[in-house]
Amino acid sequence: MGCTILQNRVVATEVVEEQPTPIALPTQLNHLAEVASQTCLVAEVPVIQTDKAQGDLIAWAPRSDLLTFVQPVNQISGWYIGDLKVYDPVKKEVTFTSKDQAVFGDLTWSPDGASLAYIILDQDNGYYTIKTISLSNRVETDVFNEEGSARTNDFASLKGIRQWSSASSLEVTSSCGTDCIRLYVYNPVSQSLTQQEEIRQNENTSLAIENEYASPDAKWLVTVDDKDNVWLTDTTLNRISLLLPASTTQEVKWSQSSKYLAVRIVDRIYLYETGCSE
Repeated sequence: MGCTILQNRVVATEVVEEQPTPIALPTQLNHLAEVASQTCLVAEVPVIQTDKAQGDLIAWAPRSDLLTFVQPVNQISGWYIGDLKVYDPVKKEVTFTSKDQAVFGDLTWSPDGASLAYIILDQDNGYYTIKTISLSNRVETDVFNEEGSARTNDFASLKGIRQWSSASSLEVTSSCGTDCIRLYVYNPVSQSLTQQEEIRQNENTSLAIENEYASPDAKWLVTVDDKDNVWLTDTTLNRISLLLPASTTQEVKWSQSSKYLAVRIVDRIYLYETGCSE
């Protein structure tokens, strides 16, 4: 309430607060019952910013609810490179962090969840390379371990990770010149790198992000509407809730258990637990 003095009289005046305009459900979703919330926010953490293809900057372990991401070195903000972090949402703590490495991205778990591959920038030598780490014993290996093998063109020799075809076979790429991408297969057991064929740049998808809008158990579905609002639907109960308003979503990833959802926007990761509300 405010007060106005008129001829020695105090007259009460009402202060009206402007209410935000409700966000309407997208037309294709307006048949669902809207509820206030279906999640609990477990963590909100900074992530490196980028305007180029750097592969996955968040990735869930395939056999456990562990999330890995690339965080700015100062834990506030930063571009293109940062520290590798592994976060346990159950314990709500970081269980592993890289040291003295400029991690670029393309985080890729092995099928058994025992190892993690990622791209780093060797700032001393001015080129990219790929490392793997076994999280059980913290043993790291450099995929391009032979001296000079990481320098595959006259520039920064950008790398990419295609996939782990098995726990003992990691498929990677390296730029080999203008419109040239060279394919390799790396065996982390023997630490041997075998060169395969060469392809053109437009055939290379190693740094592409594959968003996961549906949870592994198909119970949950993430939708981003044309106004960049992020919605979460419970497909079994036909209920929907607004997850993030007007957010430029960069990456959406589900844990294998479907219990946790990670959403990366420009400079933040929101980590949610599903099936609850705050």
